[in-house]
Amino acid sequence: MKKRKALTAIALSAALVASCLAGCGKKTETGSTADSGKTKITFGVFETDNITSEVWQNMIDSFEKDHPDITVEKVLATGDDRQAFWKTMLSSGSFPDVVIEAEQLATMEGIFTEVPQDVQELFDDTTLCQYNGKCITVPSFKQYKMQCYYNKSVFKDLNLEEPQTWDEFMNVCQTIKDAGQTPLMCGGTGDIWATGEPFWIAEGDTALLSKYPDFNKELKEGTNKWNNDTTVDVLTKWQDMVNKGYYYDGAMSLSYSQAAEEFKKGSAAMMVDGSWQAAGLDSESNEDFGVFALPTMDGSKITVADCSYWGVSETCENKDAAFQFIKYVFDENQDVYKTYLQADGLYSTTKKAVTYDQGNVTTKFIDNIADNDTVQEIVKLPGENAAPSGMQSFMDKSFQNIFNGADVKTEVESWDTEYQRLLDAQ
Repeated sequence: MKKRKALTAIALSAALVASCLAGCGKKTETGSTADSGKTKITFGVFETDNITSEVWQNMIDSFEKDHPDITVEKVLATGDDRQAFWKTMLSSGSFPDVVIEAEQLATMEGIFTEVPQDVQELFDDTTLCQYNGKCITVPSFKQYKMQCYYNKSVFKDLNLEEPQTWDEFMNVCQTIKDAGQTPLMCGGTGDIWATGEPFWIAEGDTALLSKYPDFNKELKEGTNKWNNDTTVDVLTKWQDMVNKGYYYDGAMSLSYSQAAEEFKKGSAAMMVDGSWQAAGLDSESNEDFGVFALPTMDGSKITVADCSYWGVSETCENKDAAFQFIKYVFDENQDVYKTYLQADGLYSTTKKAVTYDQGNVTTKFIDNIADNDTVQEIVKLPGENAAPSGMQSFMDKSFQNIFNGADVKTEVESWDTEYQRLLDAQ
């Protein structure tokens, strides 16, 4: 991620708040204690191109080796909507003992148990947050989003430079289009977030938080709405980009992984993506691609980031073992934590900061935003002003509607209706 200055900025940002480990749902007879007499906990995760099964298995194997009296069973979330997957497991009594990316469920009362003080003390105080007066999750990492990756050879052939303003970025897109090539890549099928979420985070979050620094608080209090001139303007300009043919023609038939591969194969000159792309390129020693901070529409120097959180289920039968697992990952074995962070271009949230060597693309990614202010992603803000669970997936589907030509204002109006519905349902 960023240089030290940037890391300080995100730590100081009031938006960055943590949630405590999730886990421990109802168990079968063998759920809490393995047949061998060992204590058993379940660990709910998801996998990506970077955060692979090997990353989780290394974490689990290392813990079990050092804690032979505890076994950890991985539970893998499948499908496009991970929150819906966990909610289904919750309703069926199969909710895992420890769950990653817990912040979107933490707004639901009674899901996660309070984090013990000794566990809270492992983390940077500025990344801890409360829900209804309690710390119920722990911050697992910081991550910076989103920048624009580009094919160096295309830029060289067309005499293009990294754009510094929104107008310059539009000129880059048009120049690439005029040359008979596709400017931008995104994904669609199977990964609905990959259609509009990257662009929205880079341009929508920055525009709203530049104009309304307390947008989350105002939204929850009812003094502001999603349906405002700023939101409509950003999404209208994005839809115009789609209509101009700036995006890959078959994008909606591609998963995120397929879209990323098509980009690297040259099907499009640019792709807006997070720091995980930089980590992936560095792991391949791929020097064919550069990255620049996507210029904001209003010229503000803002970078969006978020903390992600783990939680332990309120119904966990072996809370001590669950929190022992958390302490091991984030404190007792820094090599395990480092492997986790480095795999996806993530940054430490612990008081004993864990660092790792960064490749050329990741270094450039961080250098691009060294002088920017850092803000928390609106729908990932944890704590009292968090967006209600389900809002993220609703917006992702709406982005796809807009990409496919739906009326922007009608879509944004639906955001306010859904936000209130989800808020009332908590």
